[in-house]
Amino acid sequence: MGRKKKGSALQERINKYLAEYELDEMNTANDMAALTQMCQLELNMQQIQEALENINPLTDSKMLKELHSSLRDANQSWTSLQNELGINKRKRTSESDETPLKYIERLQEQAKKYVEMRFKVLKCKCGQPLAKYFIYVPEKGEAGSIEYESKPVQPYSYTFEVECWKCGGTGIDTNK
Repeated sequence: MGRKKKGSALQERINKYLAEYELDEMNTANDMAALTQMCQLELNMQQIQEALENINPLTDSKMLKELHSSLRDANQSWTSLQNELGINKRKRTSESDETPLKYIERLQEQAKKYVEMRFKVLKCKCGQPLAKYFIYVPEKGEAGSIEYESKPVQPYSYTFEVECWKCGGTGIDTNK
């Protein structure tokens, strides 16, 4: 009866790890054996801790020393198995937490995409870039947006002339 209970507790822990850490892609028998061994060690450590709670340190000092030694060894084995399977806390936090450098790089990349989307380049018919302008589109509800005022906002109109330093032309190629 106790063996069946222990087996189901072991299987529950294995299933928990498979679901929680998305270890379904484990393809080798070694990985599954390591996971089973790690879960068995967890159960053993739990039993050792329960035995430590019930022991009298004054009368059973030898047993206390042996249990602490067993617990230490089991904990070391458990930690090494976690490292082997790649589910230790250091690896989880390093994968999930973004370093400040990576955060800044991500922000720079987003800003670059935004600027490239908003900046327009005026080119001469000869292909020479003449000017850049930035198109600002207000967000909904922001002053200047169409939804902000009861009547539609009239678009701004600007007129300007540029001269190409390369060919001396004033025509702008709007297709580029």
